[in-house]
Amino acid sequence: MLLNCDQAAAMRIDEDVLAFHSKVCRIAGTNQEALHQEAFEVRKALEAAGQELVLDLTGRNDFTVCFADSGTGVFHLLSAAGIVKQKRILTSRLEHPALTAMLKRESDSLTFAPCDRYGKILPVEGEFDFAAFTAVQSELGTIQDIHQLFSGLPERCIRFVDAVQMAGKLPMEELALSADLIAISGFKFGCPGSGALLVRTQTPWSAKFLEAVKKARHPEYTLPRVFPPAALSCAYALHKRKELLAESLENMHALNSFLRQELSCSSICFSVPEQESSPYILHCRLPGKQGAVVVRQLSEKGIMAGAGSACNAESDSGSPVLRALGFSKKESFSGLRLSFGFDFTRQEAEFLAENLLSVLKNY
Repeated sequence: MLLNCDQAAAMRIDEDVLAFHSKVCRIAGTNQEALHQEAFEVRKALEAAGQELVLDLTGRNDFTVCFADSGTGVFHLLSAAGIVKQKRILTSRLEHPALTAMLKRESDSLTFAPCDRYGKILPVEGEFDFAAFTAVQSELGTIQDIHQLFSGLPERCIRFVDAVQMAGKLPMEELALSADLIAISGFKFGCPGSGALLVRTQTPWSAKFLEAVKKARHPEYTLPRVFPPAALSCAYALHKRKELLAESLENMHALNSFLRQELSCSSICFSVPEQESSPYILHCRLPGKQGAVVVRQLSEKGIMAGAGSACNAESDSGSPVLRALGFSKKESFSGLRLSFGFDFTRQEAEFLAENLLSVLKNY
């Protein structure tokens, strides 16, 4: 059996979505910026897809969409539009490294909110212009209380949420009540590309922001143009996930609980309580062992896992996320992230548990 348990990094592409993508590659492969009828039809299709995506994710109609090539591409939108430039920014040390790097380059000052031992970010009050937090921490799976994190900030503060590990997997309607900007990535819910930034309309800054994004694409060319088939496939995939959301969540909660029971032993410490974590991510620490070694041993058994976030896979200083939680440098090498796709089964969970316990026993 070959089992991919590193799907928080990039989820296996859904066959139905892949077929849709192939179809729209043939009918929407034109440059949508052209003046002819086909380009006009593509622009209309992108607009309709954006509206459907907003409704499927938020249940609201007061957002619009800026498509990008990936989640990281969404962070580039923020930079290119200048919305964070020379701003006083509140964030945390648990954010995606691409977001943190961009904020460090662009901001006037950067304040990091503290977090507890389970990766729960703690609220901070203050005079900030922009606040950026992840909805689901990509390594630990910790679900953040976004409303609480934003509640002590001034009304004028722009509220950005990285929902890359939430979109298509967990309900987002409540999050949308608190956020001004929401980032998603198609790679994380079985789509062959695309990301999107949901922008709340009717704010004092949204029109200027959207115009800046448009200008950055053309005539400045600091952002690439949208690839229509990827954007259309992103909206299609999310619509499918909305229809299956309740069923998928029930299945994943059951399998996550099963794994926690089967793997409950002195060799494994679960990093986040079950009720505080996304069921699609199961993170644990392996006292006295290196997560990277266990990942390689699991790989030999046909199981693909991660020692942490894929973006820090080559780090020689351990997991920065575990260090942010207060663990020592030695302990920060002990992390193991297991993350699952929508088609994860009980048989696969049993295979995973059996082989992980065997690897730890013979470490």
